[in-house]
Amino acid sequence: MTTRQESRSAGMPPESFLIWGAGGHGKVVYDLLHALGHRVVGWIDRDPQAFHTLQPLSDTTIRVGQEEFMELARTTGYPKGVTAVALGIGDNRARLEALTNLGALPVPSLVHPSAVVSPLASVGRGTVIFPVAVVNAGATIGDAVIINSGAIVEHECVVENGAHISPGAVLAGAARLGRCSWLGAGATVVPSTVVGANAIVGAGAVVLDDVQDAATVVGNPARLIRRPSQ
Repeated sequence: MTTRQESRSAGMPPESFLIWGAGGHGKVVYDLLHALGHRVVGWIDRDPQAFHTLQPLSDTTIRVGQEEFMELARTTGYPKGVTAVALGIGDNRARLEALTNLGALPVPSLVHPSAVVSPLASVGRGTVIFPVAVVNAGATIGDAVIINSGAIVEHECVVENGAHISPGAVLAGAARLGRCSWLGAGATVVPSTVVGANAIVGAGAVVLDDVQDAATVVGNPARLIRRPSQ
């Protein structure tokens, strides 16, 4: 876990990034890197078809398959001219797995210049925080987390590794979002409430009670629509 001062890329010298994930989320990460003054030199993806949508991005010349890239990373580190990788994978489990596979290679967290992150919060490796998001004092943000545009993580909250907080969602004071869970757009989790691992909270839901691991809840107040597998 790193502090905001160590992770906030607006204060870092420009780096040359590969983005792992050439889909929609990867393109949003591309915009984030440019807002921070970094250079994007290419993309990694397991699906070669994904590269076809990148033609307008003429500044990114490297296109490398996932397996080929991992072999390079294991043997020689990043390709020549690449200093870091940004995680552009939308799927929570796949994003966290990618970070694990990269080992100790540089995968910094990225915070948009318009976001507000308290110096008393901590932000993990490979996490991305998008425009006008807020992370308040005492919050602990894990590795490979997405905190999307306009989301709010209040004081003393815990967001575990691989979780995703969608645009406009609110995690109120001392709430917890479990590993690889997803908080939908505009959803709210009330103070001191726990959303378990691999859970889904639907868009606009208001969570008043704890949510079990792997459960899905929707509505206001949130109700269970999918129980965890037994």
